[in-house]
Amino acid sequence: MTLSKAFSITFLFAAVSLPALAASGRVVITTAQIAAAIRSADMDVGAPQIVLLSDVVAKTGTPLLRVESVGEWKGDLLRVRLECGSTDECLPFVVLMRRSQNADTRTAFVSSDQSSIRRSSRKAAQSKVVMQSGSSAFLLLDGGHVHIKLAVICLESGVVGQTIRVASRGHEHTYMAEVCNDGLLRGAL
Repeated sequence: MTLSKAFSITFLFAAVSLPALAASGRVVITTAQIAAAIRSADMDVGAPQIVLLSDVVAKTGTPLLRVESVGEWKGDLLRVRLECGSTDECLPFVVLMRRSQNADTRTAFVSSDQSSIRRSSRKAAQSKVVMQSGSSAFLLLDGGHVHIKLAVICLESGVVGQTIRVASRGHEHTYMAEVCNDGLLRGAL
Protein backbone atom coordinates (compact mmCIF):
# COMPACT_ATOMS: atom_id res chain seq x y z
CA MET A 1 0.00 0.00 0.00
CA THR A 2 1.46 3.33 -1.02
CA LEU A 3 1.65 6.28 1.33
CA SER A 4 -0.93 8.26 -0.67
CA LYS A 5 -3.44 5.36 -0.55
CA ALA A 6 -2.91 4.99 3.20
CA PHE A 7 -3.44 8.73 3.64
CA SER A 8 -6.60 8.63 1.49
CA ILE A 9 -8.06 5.77 3.52
CA THR A 10 -7.17 7.48 6.81
CA PHE A 11 -8.65 10.79 5.64
CA LEU A 12 -11.84 9.09 4.43
CA PHE A 13 -12.24 7.28 7.78
CA ALA A 14 -11.71 10.56 9.66
CA ALA A 15 -14.18 12.42 7.41
CA VAL A 16 -16.85 9.76 7.94
CA SER A 17 -16.37 9.37 11.70
CA LEU A 18 -15.79 13.05 12.58
CA PRO A 19 -19.43 14.15 12.17
CA ALA A 20 -20.56 11.31 14.45
CA LEU A 21 -18.06 12.38 17.09
CA ALA A 22 -19.05 16.04 16.73
CA ALA A 23 -22.73 15.20 17.16
CA SER A 24 -22.20 13.50 20.52
CA GLY A 25 -22.87 15.77 23.45
CA ARG A 26 -25.32 17.89 21.44
CA VAL A 27 -28.86 18.72 22.50
CA VAL A 28 -31.80 18.82 20.09
CA ILE A 29 -33.41 22.26 19.74
CA THR A 30 -37.18 21.92 20.25
CA THR A 31 -40.03 23.49 18.29
CA ALA A 32 -41.04 25.30 21.50
CA GLN A 33 -37.62 26.99 21.68
CA ILE A 34 -37.84 27.93 18.00
CA ALA A 35 -41.37 29.33 18.44
CA ALA A 36 -40.18 31.41 21.41
CA ALA A 37 -37.37 32.88 19.30
CA ILE A 38 -39.81 33.73 16.50
CA ARG A 39 -42.20 35.33 19.00
CA SER A 40 -39.33 37.52 20.22
CA ALA A 41 -39.19 38.87 16.64
CA ASP A 42 -42.81 40.09 17.09
CA MET A 43 -44.50 37.22 15.26
CA ASP A 44 -47.43 35.36 16.80
CA VAL A 45 -46.56 31.66 16.51
CA GLY A 46 -46.95 28.46 18.51
CA ALA A 47 -44.81 25.30 18.55
CA PRO A 48 -47.37 23.27 16.49
CA GLN A 49 -46.91 25.73 13.60
CA ILE A 50 -43.15 24.96 13.32
CA VAL A 51 -42.04 22.36 10.77
CA LEU A 52 -38.49 21.05 11.26
CA LEU A 53 -36.69 20.06 8.07
CA SER A 54 -34.13 18.02 10.02
CA ASP A 55 -32.92 17.60 13.58
CA VAL A 56 -31.30 20.82 14.80
CA VAL A 57 -28.75 20.58 17.60
CA ALA A 58 -26.89 22.93 19.91
CA LYS A 59 -24.13 22.57 22.48
CA THR A 60 -26.50 23.34 25.37
CA GLY A 61 -30.17 22.82 26.06
CA THR A 62 -30.89 26.57 26.17
CA PRO A 63 -29.29 28.22 23.14
CA LEU A 64 -29.90 31.92 22.48
CA LEU A 65 -31.79 31.83 19.16
CA ARG A 66 -32.58 34.80 16.93
CA VAL A 67 -34.46 35.17 13.67
CA GLU A 68 -32.30 36.28 10.77
CA SER A 69 -34.85 36.32 7.96
CA VAL A 70 -38.42 35.39 7.08
CA GLY A 71 -39.54 34.69 3.53
CA GLU A 72 -42.44 33.26 1.56
CA TRP A 73 -42.48 29.52 0.92
CA LYS A 74 -45.12 27.30 -0.66
CA GLY A 75 -48.82 27.47 0.13
CA ASP A 76 -49.45 28.63 3.68
CA LEU A 77 -45.82 28.22 4.77
CA LEU A 78 -43.13 30.78 5.57
CA ARG A 79 -39.39 30.00 5.55
CA VAL A 80 -37.64 31.21 8.71
CA ARG A 81 -33.85 31.30 9.01
CA LEU A 82 -32.55 31.27 12.59
CA GLU A 83 -29.12 31.36 14.16
CA CYS A 84 -27.64 31.08 17.62
CA GLY A 85 -26.12 34.06 19.41
CA SER A 86 -22.73 32.41 18.84
CA THR A 87 -21.66 30.15 15.98
CA ASP A 88 -19.95 28.01 18.62
CA GLU A 89 -23.39 27.21 20.05
CA CYS A 90 -25.08 26.06 16.81
CA LEU A 91 -25.04 26.58 13.05
CA PRO A 92 -27.67 28.67 11.25
CA PHE A 93 -30.70 26.62 10.24
CA VAL A 94 -34.02 26.92 8.43
CA VAL A 95 -37.50 25.89 9.57
CA LEU A 96 -40.90 26.23 7.96
CA MET A 97 -43.74 27.96 9.77
CA ARG A 98 -47.43 27.42 9.10
CA ARG A 99 -49.42 30.63 9.02
CA SER A 100 -51.89 31.06 11.85
CA GLN A 101 -55.54 30.58 10.90
CA ASN A 102 -56.64 33.67 12.82
CA ALA A 103 -53.94 36.15 11.82
CA ASP A 104 -51.41 36.90 9.14
CA THR A 105 -48.00 35.97 10.59
CA ARG A 106 -46.06 38.02 8.07
CA THR A 107 -44.36 41.05 9.57
CA ALA A 108 -42.16 43.84 8.40
CA PHE A 109 -39.15 41.90 9.67
CA VAL A 110 -36.22 42.65 7.37
CA SER A 111 -32.74 41.25 7.83
CA SER A 112 -29.64 43.30 7.18
CA ASP A 113 -28.96 41.44 3.94
CA GLN A 114 -32.55 41.58 2.57
CA SER A 115 -31.47 43.45 -0.58
CA SER A 116 -28.97 40.72 -1.45
CA ILE A 117 -31.70 38.12 -0.90
CA ARG A 118 -33.96 40.00 -3.34
CA ARG A 119 -31.15 40.17 -5.93
CA SER A 120 -30.43 36.45 -5.66
CA SER A 121 -34.18 35.71 -5.79
CA ARG A 122 -34.53 37.70 -9.03
CA LYS A 123 -31.55 35.88 -10.51
CA ALA A 124 -32.93 32.48 -9.46
CA ALA A 125 -36.32 33.33 -10.96
CA GLN A 126 -34.67 33.61 -14.37
CA SER A 127 -33.79 29.89 -14.26
CA LYS A 128 -35.66 26.90 -12.92
CA VAL A 129 -34.85 26.21 -9.26
CA VAL A 130 -33.80 22.56 -9.01
CA MET A 131 -32.57 22.56 -5.41
CA GLN A 132 -34.99 23.76 -2.72
CA SER A 133 -33.94 25.05 0.70
CA GLY A 134 -34.46 22.28 3.24
CA SER A 135 -34.27 19.47 0.71
CA SER A 136 -31.92 16.51 1.04
CA ALA A 137 -29.11 16.05 -1.46
CA PHE A 138 -25.72 14.43 -1.95
CA LEU A 139 -22.53 16.49 -1.94
CA LEU A 140 -19.53 15.17 -3.85
CA LEU A 141 -16.30 16.54 -2.35
CA ASP A 142 -13.18 16.15 -4.49
CA GLY A 143 -9.61 16.90 -3.54
CA GLY A 144 -6.41 15.31 -4.73
CA HIS A 145 -6.84 11.57 -4.31
CA VAL A 146 -9.88 11.85 -2.05
CA HIS A 147 -13.48 11.66 -3.21
CA ILE A 148 -16.23 11.83 -0.57
CA LYS A 149 -20.01 11.57 -0.97
CA LEU A 150 -21.98 13.16 1.90
CA ALA A 151 -25.69 13.37 2.62
CA VAL A 152 -26.53 17.05 3.21
CA ILE A 153 -29.44 19.44 3.75
CA CYS A 154 -29.66 22.49 1.48
CA LEU A 155 -29.71 25.77 3.39
CA GLU A 156 -30.55 27.77 0.26
CA SER A 157 -32.44 27.19 -2.98
CA GLY A 158 -30.47 27.17 -6.22
CA VAL A 159 -30.37 26.68 -9.96
CA VAL A 160 -27.90 24.55 -11.93
CA GLY A 161 -24.46 26.19 -11.81
CA GLN A 162 -25.24 28.34 -8.76
CA THR A 163 -23.20 28.01 -5.56
CA ILE A 164 -25.32 27.51 -2.43
CA ARG A 165 -24.76 26.74 1.26
CA VAL A 166 -25.44 23.22 2.52
CA ALA A 167 -25.02 21.55 5.91
CA SER A 168 -24.30 18.03 7.04
CA ARG A 169 -27.36 16.14 8.32
CA GLY A 170 -26.61 17.02 11.95
CA HIS A 171 -25.69 20.60 11.00
CA GLU A 172 -22.17 20.10 12.37
CA HIS A 173 -20.50 21.35 9.18
CA THR A 174 -21.48 23.77 6.43
CA TYR A 175 -20.16 23.75 2.88
CA MET A 176 -20.38 25.89 -0.24
CA ALA A 177 -21.42 23.69 -3.15
CA GLU A 178 -22.30 24.06 -6.81
CA VAL A 179 -25.70 22.73 -7.90
CA CYS A 180 -25.22 20.04 -10.56
CA ASN A 181 -28.80 18.77 -10.84
CA ASP A 182 -31.75 17.86 -8.66
CA GLY A 183 -30.27 16.10 -5.63
CA LEU A 184 -26.56 16.41 -6.54
CA LEU A 185 -24.02 19.08 -5.54
CA ARG A 186 -20.26 19.34 -6.05
CA GLY A 187 -17.63 20.92 -3.83
CA ALA A 188 -13.88 20.91 -3.30
CA LEU A 189 -11.74 20.00 -0.31
